[in-house]
Amino acid sequence: MTRIFIVILAAGIVAVGMRLVGPDGVWYRTMELEKAIALQQAENAKQRLRNEELAAELYSLENRSGAIEEKARRELFMVKADEVLFRIETTEEYSARNRQLSEMPDYGAPDIAPGAEPTFDPKKADLYHAPKHLRAPPARGKRE
Repeated sequence: MTRIFIVILAAGIVAVGMRLVGPDGVWYRTMELEKAIALQQAENAKQRLRNEELAAELYSLENRSGAIEEKARRELFMVKADEVLFRIETTEEYSARNRQLSEMPDYGAPDIAPGAEPTFDPKKADLYHAPKHLRAPPARGKRE
């Protein structure tokens, strides 16, 4: 009787050990979760820095009068009425811009043959059609 109890107890200990250390065990899952947490914390740190940069930019746009003009000049290449803009590009920037322009379709001269099938299905706009529950009630009587 004692031997049976010892065998059952040993089997239970082995089963619990396999749940802890086995291929789907808790320790492996814990290590995976710790790695995932470390990756997420690194991503959170990058996003926190980005948020701080955006907050500083927003503050400067709200409180500094020249910040809007500076941003427009730097990012949108805007100039005043009596200024001339000279923009110096590297060869990589020039080739990237030309590549982007060559990939865009020519909207001025579309490549559509006369009498070709339409390239889209026309759709009745919501402007001309209202759902039944939003339509006006019918008139009560005709006026003459």
